[in-house]
Parts: sequence; C-alpha cells; structure tokens
Amino acid sequence: MPPHHLIDPVGTLLPAPHRDLTFGTFLFPKSSEGPALLSQARVAEELGYDLIGVPDHPNWGHYLDQWSLMSAIIGHTSRIEVFSAVSSLALRQPPAVLAKAALTLDALAPGRFHLGLGVGAEPGIASIGGPQWTPGESVDRIREAIELTRVFWSGQSTGNYRGAYYQLTEASLPPAPSPGLDIWIGAIKPRLRRLTAHAADGWLPGMLSIDPDVIKPEVDHLDAEIRAAGRPPGSVRRIYNTIAEKLQPESDGLLIGPADQWIDQLTHVALEFGFDTFVFGDRQTTVEHLHRFAEEVIPGVRADVAAAR
Repeated sequence: MPPHHLIDPVGTLLPAPHRDLTFGTFLFPKSSEGPALLSQARVAEELGYDLIGVPDHPNWGHYLDQWSLMSAIIGHTSRIEVFSAVSSLALRQPPAVLAKAALTLDALAPGRFHLGLGVGAEPGIASIGGPQWTPGESVDRIREAIELTRVFWSGQSTGNYRGAYYQLTEASLPPAPSPGLDIWIGAIKPRLRRLTAHAADGWLPGMLSIDPDVIKPEVDHLDAEIRAAGRPPGSVRRIYNTIAEKLQPESDGLLIGPADQWIDQLTHVALEFGFDTFVFGDRQTTVEHLHRFAEEVIPGVRADVAAAR
C-alpha cells in the first residue's frame, strides 16, 4: 500500500515505492439492484479482488448515492479496498466536506479507502442545481481542492488555506488519516494530466480498454511531467479500466477475446506502460464475470508480470 503523501501545498510530493499488481472491479450503484450490490461486493472480496470502484452520478435518477454505497460496502466487507471512481467536485462542495468524508471512511477502515476525484461539471448536473464551470476554472478548482485537502489531512490542530475559490480560516482540523489514504485524479486532458503528475497519488485516465497506440503518448507525457515535478517515474499509481463482458471465446480486437489474449495484453500494458492497477467491469458486470476474471485472467497476469520482472 503506497504511503500517504503529506506536503505543504506548494511543495513536491515524496515518491512512492514500487507497487505490486492489484485488481479490482467496478460496482455501479444502480437503484434497481439494492441489496444485491452488497452481495456482489462480498463476492469480489471472497474471490480475492483487491479493490472496488464506485462511480458518482448524483444527477442520474436511477443511481444510488456514491458515498452512502461506499460506506455500506466498507461496513459489509473486511479486507477489500474501495475507491471513488470518481467523486464529482462540482457536486461535493466545499472540498473540506469531501475531505472530511474521505477521512471518515479511512477512520472506520484504515487504509481501505482511496479518494478518486474528478471535476464532474458535466452539462447534465444543471438539472439538479449543479454549477457550470469553464474548463480552465475546473482545473483551477480541482488543484485548489487537492491543496486544501492536504492541509485538512495534515494532522495539525488548525489550518489555513487561501485560494481563489476555496478557503480554510483557522479551521479546526481532524487527526491525520492513515498512510493509505491518497488522492487519485480522473484525467486525460493535458492540464489535468499535468496536475496529476505534480499533485496526485494516482492516475485514472477515465477511458475503457485504452489502445496502446492511444495510451503510449499519454504515458510518455505523464512520465515527462512527473520528472519535471521532481518525482521519479512510478510515483503515481496508474489505474487501467476495462470491460468485463468482453472476455469471450473468439478474438475480436483489444481485450475482446479468450483469457489467454487478455493475459497477454494486460501483461503488455503493465510492463510497457507501468500500469499497476486493473479494474474490470461496467454496468453489465455479473457475479459470473467476477468469477471468470478471478479464475481465468488475474492469476495469469500476475504470474507473467512477475516472471518478466
């Protein structure tokens, strides 16, 4: 588990150590499934998955609340880690409240929660009163939110932060979180990717089954930006998302085919592009999919990557 990076907002994060491969699944908070969501989370834990990601779409009427579901998952499991995939900054205001919510889950289950953060200012949120930010404002707001969160998690008795959008003024601060509570950014555009390189602990590109021809320049840019920030390559956890039901008998492209093909292609992504976390699933993921990946794909990827290293 990577250490928590605690810094002054204008400083440089310390590098994280080399990480073993981890594998997870998405749990989409569909209201029609109710208690079955918790059963699926327990199955994922029993099958040996390392983490569960829960999306955040408060403006989707058929979705349950992300944070309520994450709390329930943590309460109904004992080992598996949970991450927000990702939390909407635009609808989780102000950032100090979001930081407190993350710290609360960490206090209830130390080291088992990761804060995935995204802008979330999509046009649809206007229907529930959400703000509409320009792209530039969105990046500036998420940067300030991360800086403020680092202060909020500092373990000091009081804290101050002065940004253009967010402030702390002699704020009473909670105890510091566990070393495992970190921040991942959902980012693919250049400014957010650069912010990830400078200020985050994890990178969620936010696309499914990214083709190597597409991901290579993004990884090259990220590595260059990490070096420019004074951090070594590998200091930012890299999370790769893919679609579960495309594990099938016949090959039909990238990550569409039999288990052997999946093993070869995910091993390539891990070794060539430095991805250390793989998360399977979409809205159609079933318990059967969880079993198949756990039994047919994950052991092979672990073995092949370990052998190559």
